[in-house]
Amino acid sequence: MTFAHIGLSVKDMEIAINWYKDFFGFKEIKRFEKKELEIKGALISNGNMNIELLMPEKLVKNLIEYSGLKETLRFQGLNHFAVNVDDIKVLYDKMMSEKVTLLTELIDDRLFFCLDPDGTKIEIKQS
Repeated sequence: MTFAHIGLSVKDMEIAINWYKDFFGFKEIKRFEKKELEIKGALISNGNMNIELLMPEKLVKNLIEYSGLKETLRFQGLNHFAVNVDDIKVLYDKMMSEKVTLLTELIDDRLFFCLDPDGTKIEIKQS
């Protein structure tokens, strides 16, 4: 078994693609649309990790509103995911200067947490 991708529901596809491109080097692989599920999507990759960005016609903010697959794909975010980077101080400083929401300071010079533009928590660790 191999890991395929993380799926994130986003409010704005272009903002999400550009954010992951600017901070983590992701490239857009493909775009798609599933009319029956009322979503548009894009697959982005940095060679080591794939993220499927889903832009539903209507976002669902919590699982209380869940009733099926269509609603599940509208759910925004997840608890968090973690990425390893080569130079954590450079990325931390870049995110600070570009006003990314940082949830923690740099901890022990080896990790910190931030939010992407849609509020998904990301743990960033020194590899």
